[in-house]
Amino acid sequence: MATIKLTEKEELARKRLCLPLDNLLTIDGLEERVQELSPVIGLFKIGKGSFTRFGPKAIEVVKRYNSNVFLDLKYHDIPNTVEDAAYAATQLKIYMFNVHASGGIEMMRAAVKGAKKAAEEYKVEMPKIVGVTILTSIDKNIMNDELTIPGSVESQVLNLALNSRKAGLDGVVCSAADLYHIKDKLPSNFMYVTPGIEGINTKAGSDQKRVFTPGNAIRDGSTILVAGRIITRYNTSEERLQAGYGVLEDMAKYL
Repeated sequence: MATIKLTEKEELARKRLCLPLDNLLTIDGLEERVQELSPVIGLFKIGKGSFTRFGPKAIEVVKRYNSNVFLDLKYHDIPNTVEDAAYAATQLKIYMFNVHASGGIEMMRAAVKGAKKAAEEYKVEMPKIVGVTILTSIDKNIMNDELTIPGSVESQVLNLALNSRKAGLDGVVCSAADLYHIKDKLPSNFMYVTPGIEGINTKAGSDQKRVFTPGNAIRDGSTILVAGRIITRYNTSEERLQAGYGVLEDMAKYL
């Protein structure tokens, strides 16, 4: 697969496929990963590890390869602090960032306020803001027994999604398995960012409790798929690129 020519539907899928840039110890290694997979990945997720190591430089690297940035720092703090963080994130000209929906409506509204203020002052596009509902590493037993939150995962996801919408967020982060229970209760243009994606022939990481294949996630309404280890688990560049392309093919069936 030295040269990849994507179909129109595969191009659409590329824009909706997000790869985490995790566990990369040097900025050169991060750039190599982006350069290698940008032909099939349109959105790269910069999380706590990479942002702590490399800061805004990681964002600059991604932009050099015709891809967008999802800044995955999951802001969760008092409203004033989150407002400032959202303002700073917007200055970085990223496509999207997230906050923990469990921080409450006032906190989420503060994120919107900070992002809007920075967008107006710096004349940049306002990033999408999504609320993290229940992590895909958490199932009903963990939620009920460890977190002492009663009820089903789906009911809690819906509650947090409705709060996110009320606060003015663009969407939520949730498992694709939750979409069936929440989509009909939210606006048609609401975004659904779904991690915990397993491959057609390979599984997601063992810490992912609620997972879907790429095609099934798109079919059920996912807006953006976050797929990591099903692509990066391979040892060679050729294998990783092939795995990424396989995800696009599966997504394209439902686009």
